[in-house]
Amino acid sequence: MASAETFWRLGHNITKHDVDGSIALGYRKFRSFFGTSPSVCAAAYDNLSHVRPIKSCPEHLLWTLLHLKHYATKHISSALVGVSEKKFRKWCHIFIRLLAKMPVIEWENRFHRALRGSNILVSIDGVDFRIMEPSPFNPKWYSHKFHGPGLRYELAICIRTGDIVWAYGGLPCGEWSDLRLARDVFIFGLREGEKAIADRGYKDPNFFDFPNGNNDGKKKQVLARHETLNRRLKQFDCLQQRFRHDLYLHPLYFHSVVNLTQMMIDHGETLYSVDFKISIRK
Repeated sequence: MASAETFWRLGHNITKHDVDGSIALGYRKFRSFFGTSPSVCAAAYDNLSHVRPIKSCPEHLLWTLLHLKHYATKHISSALVGVSEKKFRKWCHIFIRLLAKMPVIEWENRFHRALRGSNILVSIDGVDFRIMEPSPFNPKWYSHKFHGPGLRYELAICIRTGDIVWAYGGLPCGEWSDLRLARDVFIFGLREGEKAIADRGYKDPNFFDFPNGNNDGKKKQVLARHETLNRRLKQFDCLQQRFRHDLYLHPLYFHSVVNLTQMMIDHGETLYSVDFKISIRK
């Protein structure tokens, strides 16, 4: 098992920060290079201990985080860490797949700290990510959010804890509305009588409760937290920039970043809390 101190020293071999210098500056540099903290790096590496290749090492995880964070070309990134492009690409692809499959996001975690009798446990919202224009042109990829081609996902957040408890998607924005995406899988995970807080795009009162004049202020606070989460995800340039790799890889990048973000939440970087205590009136 590699410790946070190990990742601190190995990371600063890349950042060139003096490990005996300013700790505050060192943490800022580490996060600006790798998108997270040494303690989360150590936790992720330990989480993968039973599935990562025998020849893997902590540096390989750091290379992957550098790639997710900056999404620079392999020419630049491999030169920065001092290895061949082939080696850098190999280990990035291995660890992205491993990070994406970590058992971090748990649907059952929506019950954490739930009030007795509560039937509103999560909020849900869609988020779009830019991709290169597929050829031939097809309007099914069009996202009205940034007026270009993209992939759509949905995220659900536990209202009481702020944990990410659901992440799904990777489908063409123009073909899959938020409501259609939620009807594909999400609604089948709800208990009888359970609903999710959503915006007015989810026009199905059987499964969703949206601002309708009843406690709207709290509902809007709950939904606004999704914007905070989206900003955190898009701090990783692989989700902020246009995705230039094969589209089948995008869900792996997405789930890698989502899992890392939840691990950061687990390590104290929580989303802001919302005091939402009402249940749906039957």
